[in-house]
Amino acid sequence: MIGMLLATFTLTAAPRLAAAGALTRAAVRLSAIALEERGLPYERCAVNLAEKPANFTQVYSKAVAFSPHPTLSRAKVPILEELGGGVPPLVESLVICEYLEDRWPASEARSAQRRAACRLFVDRYSAAMPYMPLLRAEEGSEAEAEARRALEEGMRAVDAFLCEYADGDGPFFFGESFSLAEEACAPFALRLMRVLPALRPQHDPASMLEALGLARLATWLDAVVQRPSVTSTAPPASDMVAASKLLLERMKGAAK
Repeated sequence: MIGMLLATFTLTAAPRLAAAGALTRAAVRLSAIALEERGLPYERCAVNLAEKPANFTQVYSKAVAFSPHPTLSRAKVPILEELGGGVPPLVESLVICEYLEDRWPASEARSAQRRAACRLFVDRYSAAMPYMPLLRAEEGSEAEAEARRALEEGMRAVDAFLCEYADGDGPFFFGESFSLAEEACAPFALRLMRVLPALRPQHDPASMLEALGLARLATWLDAVVQRPSVTSTAPPASDMVAASKLLLERMKGAAK
């Protein structure tokens, strides 16, 4: 069984996943997406991170090889626990995704070069597509204009990477195959396409992509956010927007 704590997942007859509350955290959702894509049976265990239960801290300590772990107060999710599998509980969402891909490949075997390009894409996407600075900036300010220019440059960079290195016979990085490139980026792509236009309609990503002529990235994003594994593990768009509003209010309060 694999399990994931939701902060925790456990694979049942395969894994278990532990997570905190609902699948509201992007880092937790990408692990859930990877499990769904492989059709693996798993148990999701919700964890209250404000009052961490003993069974959760015990699993976390095993994952980081400390008992008790000196930073246990900051123990986080997701954690993937594979019961009886001889594998330590896994923390860090990308580590979990790469483990699942290595053990249960979601697509046909790829060369080392193609796998490296896929992982580089994940790194490039996360670095090049920031949208929170747009939301944090005052509307009409120079900071907002700078944040928009940064997002546009990031969009151009990701589109160029896809045009150069992705397969051209389908919408995803590996053509018709939904891979680690999509699993690791999907929750963040979904927030970009749902939250940004809801809070700042003048910065609608779809309109920006069309104006910039970035058809390859637009096709990729559209296919990713419509993938069943992505939509089925995501909270309602209204919840995503409300959570982002709350986060922004907290950020503004902390900055005062």
